[in-house]
Amino acid sequence: MQKSPSMQMWGGLSRLRTSFPTGPAGRRPACLLLSVITLAPSTLAQPPVFEVASIRSHKPAAAVEGRESIDSVPGSLTIRNASLNACIKWAYLVRDYQISGPAWLTAEKYDITAKAAGPAPLNQLRQMLRTLLTDRFQLQFHRETKELPVYALVAAKSGPKLHKAEPGGNTGMKGENGAFVFHGTSMPQFADDLSILSQVGRPVLDRTGIPGVFDFNLKFGESNDEMKRALIAGDGASVFTLIQEQLGLKLEARKGPVEMLVIDHVERAPGEN
Repeated sequence: MQKSPSMQMWGGLSRLRTSFPTGPAGRRPACLLLSVITLAPSTLAQPPVFEVASIRSHKPAAAVEGRESIDSVPGSLTIRNASLNACIKWAYLVRDYQISGPAWLTAEKYDITAKAAGPAPLNQLRQMLRTLLTDRFQLQFHRETKELPVYALVAAKSGPKLHKAEPGGNTGMKGENGAFVFHGTSMPQFADDLSILSQVGRPVLDRTGIPGVFDFNLKFGESNDEMKRALIAGDGASVFTLIQEQLGLKLEARKGPVEMLVIDHVERAPGEN
């Protein structure tokens, strides 16, 4: 289960323009120019859409709220007890700290079931959810860059303790035996992974200047249960200490540029199913 149309249009115009015959004094017939203007929009790619989609306000069956979930298989997306904030994060691959919008964006919960016409891959499902948010919730936003408190990931004075990954090896991250196990991971990717941790609590920007990809572990305990307690309850050494001791890297508090997704308009009640 499971980061310009206008440029396309102008590119199409420039290609078509060279093949048109000219009239007197090099002027192109008006009908031909009009045909370019009317034909150009049809060259724009239409955004992918779900074939069917149902959106309902989440009504918990018990007094205690269930967990939030967004699950996907090729061609299908099932969202349960999720806020619009969570849907936007999933669709646009952004973090909580990158979304600026009304307070209810994290409070109102929805159940969404959507299916594509065929077995669409994950990246297309994200695009389809973007279209759904625009069509049904009237989502409008703009992007801007702000200077925010961040952590810079840098090399510690002792020097990095990283093992170069073998070419063509596995990539990714998983929890195993009380540690996060990283395979084929670059420093920008590691910084992005650290941004998710609640102990860190702010964006992490790679400032190591270390190129390449690496295999390494970040160990929190002897078991996955110990790792959960360390991450959730703060038991044991902090992630700041572990990164420095085990990886020879350090998180420094700074201010830095963060791209924000600023909500201009969004409807609380979705359009008709």
